[in-house]
This record gives sequence, C-alpha cells and structure tokens, in this order.
Amino acid sequence: MAMLSPFMDALRPPAFHRTWNKREPAKVVAMRAADLPGMTALPIRALMPDLPQTIWSEDALLGPTNLDEVRRQAQAKADTMDWSKIEPGRMVNLLANPHGLQLCGEAYVTMLEVIAEHVKKTCGAKVRLRIAESMGHIENPDWVKIYRLEERFGDVEECPQIGAGTKVGTKLGDMYVTKKLFDAPYFIHTHVTEMREGYLHRMMDRLMKPFGMAYARLESRSAYHFGFGPRTGQIVSRCIFESDFIQQRYVGTMVLDTTSEGVVSVEADNDLKALDRRLAAGIMRNYAMAMKILGEIEDCVVVFDDHGCGVYCYAGGIAFDNMLCADIDFMDLDNLSLLAADRHESSEPGLTMGKNNAIKAIVINYMAGGVPQPWLWDNYPIHVVGDTVNRWMLNDPSNYHFDRAKAPVWSTLNEAVAAACRDGGTENIIVFDRTPGAFRVSRKLGEHLMSRAPQVRDKVENEFLPKWLRQRGLT
Repeated sequence: MAMLSPFMDALRPPAFHRTWNKREPAKVVAMRAADLPGMTALPIRALMPDLPQTIWSEDALLGPTNLDEVRRQAQAKADTMDWSKIEPGRMVNLLANPHGLQLCGEAYVTMLEVIAEHVKKTCGAKVRLRIAESMGHIENPDWVKIYRLEERFGDVEECPQIGAGTKVGTKLGDMYVTKKLFDAPYFIHTHVTEMREGYLHRMMDRLMKPFGMAYARLESRSAYHFGFGPRTGQIVSRCIFESDFIQQRYVGTMVLDTTSEGVVSVEADNDLKALDRRLAAGIMRNYAMAMKILGEIEDCVVVFDDHGCGVYCYAGGIAFDNMLCADIDFMDLDNLSLLAADRHESSEPGLTMGKNNAIKAIVINYMAGGVPQPWLWDNYPIHVVGDTVNRWMLNDPSNYHFDRAKAPVWSTLNEAVAAACRDGGTENIIVFDRTPGAFRVSRKLGEHLMSRAPQVRDKVENEFLPKWLRQRGLT
C-alpha cells in the first residue's frame, strides 16, 4: 500500500495587506515564493504528531476557522476573573499587541471584544483599545482598518514607543513606559504565547516580556535588549511590571495559548506570575520541535516573503530569529551565549549566537523595515527582487546600512533564487512567508527534515525538554 505523503501542497501563505504607510506589497510582489518550482509545505504535525489540536486556525486545512469556541472560552475565563478593582464609570485601557493581530487575527480580536464587553457590562466601566505598536509601526499592516477596530471598539489608538513616555520607578532605577498605554486608572494585559525572541527571554517570565518591550518607551526597550547580558533581559520587564505604578493600575491578563497551527485555548488570571508558570511548560513543548528541526538544515537559501521585518518573518509558526540562532541551544540556562550582531571568525566558541553558517544567502521578495539588522546585511549574501522592494529597503531609516549588502537586484524571484542557490552551492530553500502550521521548503529539504525528525523528536523529549523544565522548576 502506498504511503501517504506528509506534505501539504495546497496550504497557501496568507495574503499581503496594505500597510499603515499606504504601501501595497500585493501589487508589487509579482510572484509568491510558494509558487517557485518544487516548493511544498511540510506540516509541523508531520514532525510532531502529538501537537495539541486547535480550537481556531487561520486555514481550514489545519483546524476549525469558526470563532465560536474562542468566544466561549474567553467568556468563561472572563466570568472567573476578579474585576472588583475596577470602579464604575472609570476608564480601562485594554492593551493589544500587533503580534497578536498578525498571528491570530480574528481570534485575537474576538478575545479583545469579549473582554471589553464583559468589563463594560459587569463593572459599568468605560473601555478603550490601545495598541502597543513597535519600532516598525509605519510598515505594519493597517490593523485598525483590516479588522475594523474603530467600528468594533470605538475609541482605538495605536501607541508607538517613540511617543511620550511616563517615568516609572523600579528596583533597577527609573524606566519609561509609553504614556498613552497607561494613562487610565486601570489596564488589562493581553498576549499570545508563541516563541519569538526566545534568545532574549529564555522562557523566564515570558508573559511579562511586553512590559520591557512593547509597552516600554524606546530607551527602556533598549535596556531590555542590550543592558543586562545573557538570560537577564527579563529583569527589565519584571521590574517594570512589579513597580508601584504598574501594580496600582493592573487588573488581569488574558492570552491565546497557541501552537504553530493556531489557538489551542484561551487562558486568563489576575495573577500574571501564576499564569506564566502555568503556561510555560506547554509553550516549550509546543514549539520545541519546530525550533530544533531547523538545526538539522545543513545548507539552504532563505527567502523572506512576509510582512515581518527580517528576524520577525515567520515560517512554521516561529520567527526567523529561531533559525538565525539554530546552532545554539539558547533555551539551556547553562548557556551564557549572547546574541551578537557581528560574530567574527575569531570569536570564542559558544559565547555568541546569531550567525547560522547553514544559511548561504537571503533573498528578499518582500519584508518590512523598522528594525536595524546590520548582522544580516554584513554576514550573508543578499539578493533583492524588484526595484520597488529594493528602494523600500534602501530608504528604511532603521536600515541605513542596507547599502553595505551591495545586493544585486533581480527582475524576477526565479532569477534571484537561482543566483542565490548557484552562488551558495545549495538546492535547499526555506521560505519565511508566515504560512501557519508548516515550513515552506523545497521538496528535497522537506524530505531531509522528515528523515531527521525521529532523532530530533527523541532528543527533544528525552534531553532538551527535561533539562529546560528542570532548570525552570517546572518538572
């Protein structure tokens, strides 16, 4: 009897959106990387069959797309939470994050709607939606229009981290948060549990991360990134969250618990530390296989074909930063490796991460700007598809150094990928196009990853996960 193929050729990447600064990548990108000859989608479930089932997925090939169960679970969690801190007639800021909108779409908006309606109905309070925008704010999709947020929530504002700040006294000294996120008597924190920037947070106080990143003003966000060395960036987030200023206003947290395929449950608690501990082991289990299989790629060309900005382009439900650091076990708390923007050949082994030598070239079909990434332009051959995308890259204020890449500009994606593969001496291609639940890969690379999956799964289950859990007191 013939074996069923593990591949899902019918799985498509999400469509491009109009961006906040009115760019139209869908009109500029002539061909998606999924349409390159010989490409396929390798499902994460083929690599990890016991992945939890979703209650919502973006694509019907991966699970239910109906929002009823998300709404039911969100309401059930809202019913169990303590909202007594909120006084009638007072204002509540409901904090949202663009990563939630990008990764979980209508499921995330549905959760926000349930929270807003519940608080207005049971507390007699006013609720306004505040979106904690990132460094690449103007190049993000225009989520407010895409999801009709003003129609659905009324008072909505996007709050970038370069806006006015509020000084917050912490155990580390004064930090700054974005003023408009915390200018109400109360706020509610929301999140999605996915594995982005694991090399920074190391799954320590994961759900507190926005307090040092998305909710922090630029100077305190920079302290998170660069000021405290390996494993300790979360000190900034934790100290801001534990400050009197935040605790006086904090009400509770609701999150979408996710896998690469979509949402598996809605979780909530007034105690953020308890919620974080409750979810941490599951997050590591759900994403470990996707993270570790990337380390089995021996050589490849990477294609960016996503709204993310380079390291935040997604494949298989995880960001490119996981592949960039795939040669290091950054989840091991005994590992002191730091992310290094420029890892030179004489660096001491094991002290830095962030240059994966399996990556032979990067092709930019489309990516957003907004985040400085000189380590990409300096360490890898770069190829660009089309004059318009090249102009966008050259004129990104955050990547003024992009011209150092001396990237050739190709008329078509086929030409760019062929040149990158030829010069890099590889046939393997992996595409970061935000296809949920699967890696977009060339067939030969997909077959290689499938052949390595049993050994990787064994190491994940018997070596990596037990150690990670033990180190965090989660066994």
